[in-house]
Amino acid sequence: MIDWFLFSSTILVTAFFLKVVTLPNQFFNIHFKSLLFLGLGLRILCLFLDPIWEDDWARYLWEGQLIRNLISPYEVSPSQFFSFDSHDSFSSEILSNINHPDWTTIYSPFVLFYFSLFTYGYSTFLLKTSYLIFEAISIWFFNRSHWKKPILLFWIYPVYTKEVYANMHFEVLVIIFFWMYWYFLKNKKYNQSGIVFGLLLHTKLLAVIYGIFLFPYVFFHKKKHYILQSLNFLLSFLIGFFSFYFLYLLVFSKFTDFGINNLQKFGDSFTFNQIYEPIWRFCFSINLRSVPFFFQFILLYIYLYLLIPQKKRNLRFILLCRKYHFVFYLGYFFLTLLPVYNPWYFLILIPLIAISRNQSVLPWILISVFQFSYLTNIRLRIPYQFFYEISDQILLLQALISIICLFYYFSQIFILLYNLSNISNMTKKG
Repeated sequence: MIDWFLFSSTILVTAFFLKVVTLPNQFFNIHFKSLLFLGLGLRILCLFLDPIWEDDWARYLWEGQLIRNLISPYEVSPSQFFSFDSHDSFSSEILSNINHPDWTTIYSPFVLFYFSLFTYGYSTFLLKTSYLIFEAISIWFFNRSHWKKPILLFWIYPVYTKEVYANMHFEVLVIIFFWMYWYFLKNKKYNQSGIVFGLLLHTKLLAVIYGIFLFPYVFFHKKKHYILQSLNFLLSFLIGFFSFYFLYLLVFSKFTDFGINNLQKFGDSFTFNQIYEPIWRFCFSINLRSVPFFFQFILLYIYLYLLIPQKKRNLRFILLCRKYHFVFYLGYFFLTLLPVYNPWYFLILIPLIAISRNQSVLPWILISVFQFSYLTNIRLRIPYQFFYEISDQILLLQALISIICLFYYFSQIFILLYNLSNISNMTKKG
C-alpha cells in the first residue's frame, strides 16, 4: 500500500512539474532559493524511503560486500556463493531481493569499487548520502555560473529524485561525470575532458551519446592542430576508460571478461517495456521498436544541414541542433533501439535538456512516461505469464503519449525545413 501511495504521489508531482516547465524564466529568478531548497528537501526525504518496486539495490550491497572480502563479482554469482557456504553472515532480506541470482555482475570495476566504499553494514542510507554529497558538489561547482531555469528544473525533477535517492540507481554517477565533462569541454581543457569521457563510458556504455559534443568542441576547433589535439584526446580517453580495469586486475589478478558476456546475454535474452511492440504485432510485423522514427529523424537533420548556406554552415547547424534538442532526441532514439526500456536508463538524457538553449516540455514528458512501466501485471493483480510482464494497455498508453510528442517535435522540424527552403529559393532567384 505504501509503494502504491509513493508511486501515485510521484505521478501527481511529476504532472505538476510538467506545468512548472512551461513557466517563464522570471518565475525561476524570483523563486530561486525556494526551488533550491525544494530539490534538496526532496532528496533528503528520499534518503529515508525504501526503494519503490525496485530490487537492484540488493545487488549493489551484495557486490560491494564481495569486493570488501576480496571476492570478484565477475567470478562468483549469488547462487554459486551460497552453495559454497550456507553459514554466511549476509542479510536474508538482501538475499531474497537479488535479481537473477545465477548471474555474475554486469557492472564496471569503477561502479563495483564505489559500491564497496559506500555500502558498509549493508547501508542503503550511506550509499544514498554519497550520491547526494557528490552530486551537490559537482552540480554547484561545475554549474555555479549557470544556475538558471534549466538547471533548477533538473534539480527539482521528481522522477530523477525518486529513481536515484529512493531506488538508488547509480546513473547519478554518470550525470556527475557529465557535468565535469561538459565543464572541461566548454573551457577547452581537452585532456581532462578526455579522461572524464573515458570514465563515463567505463561507468555506463550508454553514455556514448555524450560523444556527439566532441565534434563542435574538439574536431571543429583549429584545424591546424586537429591531429595533435585528437591524439591527445584519444590518449586521455584511454586512460580514463581502462584505468579502473587495470586497478581491478591488481586486486583480482585472475583474468575476467568484466561482465561483457553477461551484457550480451542480457540483451539477447531479456526484453522489457517495449512500448511499440503491440503496434508492430497488430501490423503483423517484427518489433521495429523506434527504428522508423530514428531514420526519419536522421534524414531530416541531414536535409537540414544541406539546406543551410555554406557560409558558417557548421556553426549554424550546431546552433539549430541546440535549439531543437538534437542530442537529446538522438539519445532518446538510441535508447529506444535497445531491447530494454528501463525508466532509469533515460536519466542520462536529463543533462542534455538542462544545457539546451530552448526549454520545451516534450523531452520531460518523453522521460517521464516510462514510469508507467512499473505497472506490471503482477502489481495490478492481473494474470501474468512472467514476472516482468506489462499489459498491452499500459504499453500502448506509453506509446501513444510518446508518439504524440514525437509527431509534434517532427512538425516543428518540418516547419523549420520549409522556412529554410523558402529562404534558399529566394536567394537563388535574387
